Amino acid sequence: MLQPNVITFDFKRRTLISGPHLLGSLLILSGILALVGTSFLNLGDSLERNLAVGMAAILLGLPILSTYGGTRIDFSGNRYKNYRSIAGFRQGAWKTLPLIVRVELIETKRRRTNQPNGISPTLSGNVIEFTILMYASAPRPLFVFVYTNGDKALEQAQLLASALKCKLVLPISQSTKPGRQGTE
Repeated sequence: MLQPNVITFDFKRRTLISGPHLLGSLLILSGILALVGTSFLNLGDSLERNLAVGMAAILLGLPILSTYGGTRIDFSGNRYKNYRSIAGFRQGAWKTLPLIVRVELIETKRRRTNQPNGISPTLSGNVIEFTILMYASAPRPLFVFVYTNGDKALEQAQLLASALKCKLVLPISQSTKPGRQGTE
């Protein structure tokens, strides 16, 4: 569904179930368990120590979880910014948005394997990714946005093409099979 008065587009590059974001999630979860566990379990530790450990884990996990990169496009100002967000503060410089002539949505199947690193689960499997490519006059895309949800990718591609008043290119399988998700 297109929103008629959209003036910005914001793509966040983060995955909450892998890498540092998983560590942040685990720290927050362990902090909550340390805080709540004191009322259920009588471990003999002092209440102050359990509260300190729980709060420390939460305070360490929050900045890790809230740090990510992204791209923001301001349609009304005809500009864009590649940013790094740390605890909600976005750092990056605005640049002039060149004329976008084409927005393309492609679907790729690949085998994803996480390398064992002690933080991420070591999983592998076939995944389907939906990639939005935005082209200016150059043959290489200016922006690349990857989604695992096909419906969300289609919605965002339509929004971008509409806001930028440019051509939208969709794959045949995407236009005939709505509702596909990114895993097989």
